[in-house]
Amino acid sequence: MKKLNYKIASVVLLAGIAGASASAQSTPPRQVSVAIDPRSSEEGEAWLLSRGFPNLCPNVSVVRDGSEAEYTLLTTWSDPSRRLLLHYYITVYDKQGKVVFSTDKHEAKNAAKAACQFMNGQK
Repeated sequence: MKKLNYKIASVVLLAGIAGASASAQSTPPRQVSVAIDPRSSEEGEAWLLSRGFPNLCPNVSVVRDGSEAEYTLLTTWSDPSRRLLLHYYITVYDKQGKVVFSTDKHEAKNAAKAACQFMNGQK
């Protein structure tokens, strides 16, 4: 019975070491700061701040001062009276004001997810 306990203890110990080394090797996404363009639609901006970034990319923080931000986001959406043809747009600008990414999706969640994937993929 003692040999079995030692075997179990060694397996548990090795599993813990393997888990710790695996978690040490995976690096969390880098922190990204963004500013929301004042021309953004109020609805799009509110959604990004309340549900989009906190849920889809928690490593993104929104700053007020655009000069402190890595990116500026412009959020717009098509005419809501055309429900079947509703589109959500997110355009990402770099510090120099150049468009570096743009997306057009039928759901706000998918547009925000695409913008997050772009920003997280940059070095």
